[in-house]
Amino acid sequence: MSGITQTNEKLPFEAEKAPVITSIRSIEGAIIEVTDRDADQAMDYVLDSQNIVLDQKIERALIRKIDWCILPLVCALMACQQMDKTTNSYASIMGLTKDLNMTAQEYSWVGSSFYFGYLFFEFPANLLLQRFPLSKTLGVAIVLWGVVLMCHAACRSSASFLACRVLLGTFEGFMNPAYILLTAQWYKKSEQFMRSCIWFGFQGFGSILGGGIAYGLVSHHYTMPSWRLLYVITGIITVFLGLISTVHIPDIPVKAWFLDETEKKYCVERIRSNQQGFGNQHFKMRQLRETFKDIRTLIFFVYGMSYAIPNGGFTNFGSILLKKDFGFSTKDSLLMSMPGGGIDIVIPFIVAFMSTKLFKGDRLIVCLIVNSIVIVGMCLLNFTSHKGSKLAGYLSFYAATAVVSGVVSCISSNTAGYTKKITVNTLFLVGYCVGNIVGPQTFRASQSPNYSGAKIAMLVSFATGDICIALMYWLNKRDNHARDKKREELGVDYAEPKNLEFADLTDKENPAFRYSL
Repeated sequence: MSGITQTNEKLPFEAEKAPVITSIRSIEGAIIEVTDRDADQAMDYVLDSQNIVLDQKIERALIRKIDWCILPLVCALMACQQMDKTTNSYASIMGLTKDLNMTAQEYSWVGSSFYFGYLFFEFPANLLLQRFPLSKTLGVAIVLWGVVLMCHAACRSSASFLACRVLLGTFEGFMNPAYILLTAQWYKKSEQFMRSCIWFGFQGFGSILGGGIAYGLVSHHYTMPSWRLLYVITGIITVFLGLISTVHIPDIPVKAWFLDETEKKYCVERIRSNQQGFGNQHFKMRQLRETFKDIRTLIFFVYGMSYAIPNGGFTNFGSILLKKDFGFSTKDSLLMSMPGGGIDIVIPFIVAFMSTKLFKGDRLIVCLIVNSIVIVGMCLLNFTSHKGSKLAGYLSFYAATAVVSGVVSCISSNTAGYTKKITVNTLFLVGYCVGNIVGPQTFRASQSPNYSGAKIAMLVSFATGDICIALMYWLNKRDNHARDKKREELGVDYAEPKNLEFADLTDKENPAFRYSL
């Protein structure tokens, strides 16, 4: 299954500097050469930490400190990101379309244009996150995002507004990949699903906050149109959080200002079990090639698109649907967007808890169950006429946040090799972009106010998501079984190369890697 060769018996793991593996035989039998340049950033800190025996009490205290120092800011950024994206939905019923003389079709392109910028800049954004310090790169992108958001308030035509949306989308490309990388750096695989659910779920707080701000603005009269003020206020909040994140979040755990030396060593030792390390700043063509040969990459892409088609519709047309199809007033439509935000926050946390306590950590099984419940909700939205049942179906969409959180955590925990991870991130988000471009286009003006075509598209999309999740679960089970069988064939004499987990190997290359379910 695996082997190691070395040019000098004293070189690997005994040098005073960074330990070096010279070559590894991958799970598929290929020989992979490993040099200092190939190793993970964590390798530089391995010698200082490898003799540490983790004390559970200290480790629990460390996890709490990481949770309090890192997670709240990531949650705030995610909430702000969602609030900023849903401003269109609120602004559309606050006078945006009227003031800019937008047709219904032009407004559909407002939603799609954002994701053209996202799509075209997604891969460059991931490369920049790999090449430069993670938190600094993220912080700069967030500040620029906030500045562009405020520029929306100065737009006087549909063309200038569409240009702002495209530019805003380019900075969106930095955010979700950065959150995924941060989760992989700071937490063990067993901890990642819960944390992904928490920060992803906090986009619901952004929906609540954005809806509340919009409701307050619409309830009073100002010299500036209320929808323009909405973009200014959300932009200022974003710039502030971007500046805070730049100085607060460390680029890698061993540079954390809030950890002492012992805690930094614990961080290195804790991530051994992930078989992933902190990351490597050099782009590796072999990992890129493997990414495109891995069937999981295609599954992530298709799932990203299947989730994003409904998401693109709800983000831009949610308030319009509530007003035109359900018959709520403008103010009530803004208020009715808030319960969905509450579902966004609560359901992912409940799903992660259920996965840990009832399903032995099998997150994909729980995701499959929740996604199937959302399918039932889409059937209510499509095929019932009672206002209450239709509203229940409408709100069921927000439970899908828990499902996409689970899939995102699979990218974090089941994709090893830094170049491969950023590429899978990119392709997942390319699918996400494509879906968000398509989603608003399913809302045809000719089908107003029911928008039956859009509702059918949502139902088909979630059904496709079910297939993706089930296939991913089967692949992970199959590959883990095959690796365990090969390990048994080698017998007790087989020994894993020391510090293998910090060689920046992919999940296919690393014989010790096991997929999380």
